[in-house]
Amino acid sequence: MNLISIPIVAVKLFAIMDPFSVIPYIISIYTTYNESSQQKVTWNFIVNKIMIAVTVLLLIFAVIGRPLLDFLGLSPQALEIGGGILLLYLGIDTLGGFQQLKFIKRLDEAVVTPIATPLIVGPGTMTALITLAVNYNVIILIIGSLLAGVLTYITLFLGPFLIKVLGETGTVAAGRFTAVIIAAFGAQLILNGISVLIK
Repeated sequence: MNLISIPIVAVKLFAIMDPFSVIPYIISIYTTYNESSQQKVTWNFIVNKIMIAVTVLLLIFAVIGRPLLDFLGLSPQALEIGGGILLLYLGIDTLGGFQQLKFIKRLDEAVVTPIATPLIVGPGTMTALITLAVNYNVIILIIGSLLAGVLTYITLFLGPFLIKVLGETGTVAAGRFTAVIIAAFGAQLILNGISVLIK
């Protein structure tokens, strides 16, 4: 097992999950919820609930990624090109911000859907895990997913602090930067798939 691959997988997944982009919106909903509800909740409680859902989803797709690819009869190159196009689109779309959270009024209903999925673990993350299964074994994917989950947890846990230090604009800007990484990862997958087909 190539241990160097673990941080590579983790960083790619972390960039695609892009927790920086959702922090301002989660905090906004969290503040509104606590101001309007008699039953207060702590930020730690919300982050823990989100991360339970995120971790479960990551592990599921880390384990079933390769078997699903074989079951569907898809070639690795087809998945790389298709997944790359999806990730490229996702990266470009993320640059516009997440507008759907503005319409959520109840934080307790939004923790799993749409915050944990599809905003954090969405089609891009699922596609990436299945695509990464082409080149990495399931142990590396599981450990890499758990490490990405830890990084995401730390980022969300520090959300209020990041907002204070960077400001909402700075936090969103960090999310936009990771959106560029998502798009670049997607473009690389497309190039990898095409290069194999034309050999």
